[in-house]
Amino acid sequence: MSAVTSQSDIAVDAGSLVQGTAREAVAHRRVTIICNDTDYFLRHRRITADTLAREGHHVRVATGGAAMPAQAIGKWDYLHLPVERFSFRPGRDTALMLRTVAEVLRHRPDTLHLITLKPIVFAGLAALLARRISGRRLRIVATVPGLGRLMSPRSRMNGRSATFSRQLVERAVRILSSRHDVHFTFETAADHAVWLEKGLVRPEGSTVICGAGVDPKWFYPAEERAPSGRLRVLFASRLLGAKGLDAFLEAARAFQGNPDVEFLVAGMVEPNDPDGITADELAREPAITFLGERRDMPELLRSVDVVCLPTRYGEGIPRILIEAAATGIPCIASDIDGCLEIVEDGETGVIVPERPMRSAADGIARAVRGYLDDPELLRLHGENGRIKFETGDFAEDKVIAHFLRLIADH
Repeated sequence: MSAVTSQSDIAVDAGSLVQGTAREAVAHRRVTIICNDTDYFLRHRRITADTLAREGHHVRVATGGAAMPAQAIGKWDYLHLPVERFSFRPGRDTALMLRTVAEVLRHRPDTLHLITLKPIVFAGLAALLARRISGRRLRIVATVPGLGRLMSPRSRMNGRSATFSRQLVERAVRILSSRHDVHFTFETAADHAVWLEKGLVRPEGSTVICGAGVDPKWFYPAEERAPSGRLRVLFASRLLGAKGLDAFLEAARAFQGNPDVEFLVAGMVEPNDPDGITADELAREPAITFLGERRDMPELLRSVDVVCLPTRYGEGIPRILIEAAATGIPCIASDIDGCLEIVEDGETGVIVPERPMRSAADGIARAVRGYLDDPELLRLHGENGRIKFETGDFAEDKVIAHFLRLIADH
């Protein structure tokens, strides 16, 4: 390198520095994320907030449900919001709208990321109002993890209240999706297709992103699994009947006293959900081993042989099934779209009927007997599941890359 630097060199370097600083200033966005439930956000969506903050964006997170513990808050600002998850309550939903308007006007985010239906409907409409008041550009990314009990085509929610709520959601989604700077994401192609067919979203304003992402650095097959002398079958999810826990328990009772198989249940208690099954009930159930809520899922999965989720809930791709595939564990799952995105019947696991519950339980029992009779099938399904994970778009880095493009690259 020459020891002499010309004035023109200095000018060029200074110009490059200014341009680089300008690019950096443009790249750093103000992002607000609103999710209906703290636990769901921490388990499934916090990686988006963490990654945005790590890349220098100013991030604010607002969640409903229980207030987030101080030790769980990352390098982003946090706001606890009133969100009623289980029913339509005008008072609380109005409060969510008012808080959203204040958030947009006061903190002026460049992007608002809304996760689950309640924030999409109420915070989304409020954001449109606030955007009109401020006259400031605001991109909205609306993530639909699953269509839920209300909006699923298989929903059994009827009556005047359910019809009104469904019409409200559809009307709000149409209003939002008609704006060019609003983008919807779905976890399954089937959910996306349902809303496209109804005209709720536009093809150019919507995308399918496979789940919330699983990190293969944590979820990977065990090098050698210590023989336990029995087939260990795990249910790990929220403790709800709609998640198929009732069918799992019924199947477990058919094997009660069999020393060759053990049924395990791990998951979160939902104290306010009318469909919840309590920890006391599960602790008293002799056909299973109740593990309670676990924070060591990678290690737990590497210690079991099969994951079972006979869900009939209107969800996206269940995370536990993606985690199982990443860990090389075969799955027994129900024939709903979210499960079928990751579990292939006879290849990576076994698909059982969604309903009725008795048929689901019988299907689980048959699948368990099949694995007991053929350990090689168990190994093959596990290996195929790992390949499915590796060749799909389920890894965390792929999912996060999709969201970062939508949230920050505009």
